[in-house]
Amino acid sequence: MDLADDIAYSLHDVDDFHRSGVLQFSPVSSEFRSWQNGRSGFADLDASDLVRARRQAGAGLERLRRQLKRSDGWIFDEDIFATAVQTVGEEFVDGVLATPYDGSMAADRAISGFTSRWIDHLISSVSPNPDPPVRSGYVSMDAQAWHEVSVLKFVNQYFILDRPDLAMFQRGQEQTVEHVVLALNDWLSDRIDADRAPRRLLDLVNAASYGYQRAAKEHSEWFGGNVSDADLARMGRGRGIIDFVSSLTDAQTIAFGARLGGASGLLWSSSL
Repeated sequence: MDLADDIAYSLHDVDDFHRSGVLQFSPVSSEFRSWQNGRSGFADLDASDLVRARRQAGAGLERLRRQLKRSDGWIFDEDIFATAVQTVGEEFVDGVLATPYDGSMAADRAISGFTSRWIDHLISSVSPNPDPPVRSGYVSMDAQAWHEVSVLKFVNQYFILDRPDLAMFQRGQEQTVEHVVLALNDWLSDRIDADRAPRRLLDLVNAASYGYQRAAKEHSEWFGGNVSDADLARMGRGRGIIDFVSSLTDAQTIAFGARLGGASGLLWSSSL
């Protein structure tokens, strides 16, 4: 599952972001070219200089190189990393990003061809390993593919997820979800008004509470010994709320947040 997730994350996200026009050629190309042309210079920078470099072209890949070397020394290789940067730069940056996605058949074939080809390439790199390193598993990618996936994931993280505008949106989503969870918890903690909560929420809380009560009765050691009914009720309520909120779409979550905050004037704007 981890390998499948890595392959999907590293390829389908760059595919989606390129199609949406969010992933731009110039900054990505500058990052790759600057690191390749100044590889030795970046390697000579001390940690404080690299911090001060911030978003200077090439500094991001140098941080990635040092991070992989520090945390994954069991598989990291300097030359393979440089080859992976060159390969991704040639096939994705110059081969796909260089042509803006305009919805045409040619543009669609370019990104689809890259994604399909690389999925096959990465899948074919996976093989059993009967004696894996501690940080690996019994099924793993070869070193070249592992480095390539790391570089592709860097493109996603550095040029998309680290963008201030996306971070602002994510923080807003986080606060909305937190508000909904806390508001539902307050509602269910209200002994007078709890029964008017959404029926599906009450069903989920009841199911979770029953599960915790049964587990406490049959396997009390799972709870570290004695656990009170109040603790079980709190756990069941929390699990039910999380399950309920997790099932909501983005639009439903926003609508619930507005209505629970009294900001919506539409009484029947969404079903409970």
